[in-house]
Amino acid sequence: MNVKNLWLRKEDKTGERRVPITPAEVVRLVQAGVRVTVERCSERCYTDADYAAAGAVLTDAVWQQAPLDTVVIALKELADSAEPVAHTQIHFSHTFKDQEGAMDTLARYARGGGAILDLEFLFDTQGRRVAAFGYWAGYVGAAIGLLGVAHYSRTSIDFPALQPFSDRDALLNAVDTALQESGWADGSLSVLIMGALGRCGSGARDLIASLKSEVRVTAWDLPEFTAADKPLRESLAHELFVNCVYLREPIAPMIDADLLADNGRLKIISDVSCDPTSTDNPIRVYDAITHLHAPFVRARGEGQAVYVQAIDHLPTLLPRESSQEYAAALFPYLFDFMTSDVPSPTWVEARQRFDQALVRYGLR
Repeated sequence: MNVKNLWLRKEDKTGERRVPITPAEVVRLVQAGVRVTVERCSERCYTDADYAAAGAVLTDAVWQQAPLDTVVIALKELADSAEPVAHTQIHFSHTFKDQEGAMDTLARYARGGGAILDLEFLFDTQGRRVAAFGYWAGYVGAAIGLLGVAHYSRTSIDFPALQPFSDRDALLNAVDTALQESGWADGSLSVLIMGALGRCGSGARDLIASLKSEVRVTAWDLPEFTAADKPLRESLAHELFVNCVYLREPIAPMIDADLLADNGRLKIISDVSCDPTSTDNPIRVYDAITHLHAPFVRARGEGQAVYVQAIDHLPTLLPRESSQEYAAALFPYLFDFMTSDVPSPTWVEARQRFDQALVRYGLR
């Protein structure tokens, strides 16, 4: 495979500021002979000028106008449409775990002849994901959960819209201030982190450990989950439940409406893993993702009110830090894909997963 054209498209998802390649990666791609085109965009955490200085070609055109041998890269899924897709696309598509709307998305590629190489399913030879935002998702998810506890302890009015933080210190200061002002900085607030030993759970634990406020943590992982009755009654003994479990296969429900009927303490569920449209969703008290402009939704259940945050791009609230780490991890594989005549097993497997999805849905 001798692909030489890479196109960084604007994100369709409102509020997304992260990037899969920073100007640092563009420099190296251009030096290797890859033509990198960047759609002009004022929303990214890097400016158009940053990319131009790195050697990219800026354009006001849209990716649909790119030559068909161009690889189009972004982070989040394309906007809903029936328009056929003719290009190879690299992004998080949310289509390979039987999510709602997956068949409609895949049908666009079947009609247009394009393909999805999904960032969520790029694995190395050991079966590990080559790059992931899990750490920063957990970090920000714990923060938003704590901000939710502080907010809904004082009022039932909607949580205000979220804006990206300038850096992690600004995020930590916002959380500490909210906890202090709401009376939760004294160690009385308790958090249960499910999946505490993974990358996502590590981010959640690090956020809490970095606070000036005292917050108690119960860290559960697979042994505790396996041993516990389901749904998890232990979740009702905390103010905040943070779900950091990456959903690979069906599991027993963690929380459902029947459990919440007995709730007298839990205030916030921060569902960092966020698979509400999957048939295997373990947090069965809400039906759709939440958004930066409306971060929380009230959970189903008859007990004390519980609110769920389920933003599916949490790291965009710390766009620079998360983009730099992610792009650096992805780059060796992306560089190989763009410069090698023979695709590596990482990309072969990604293409096979796409092809298998088409077959599974009867689209091929």
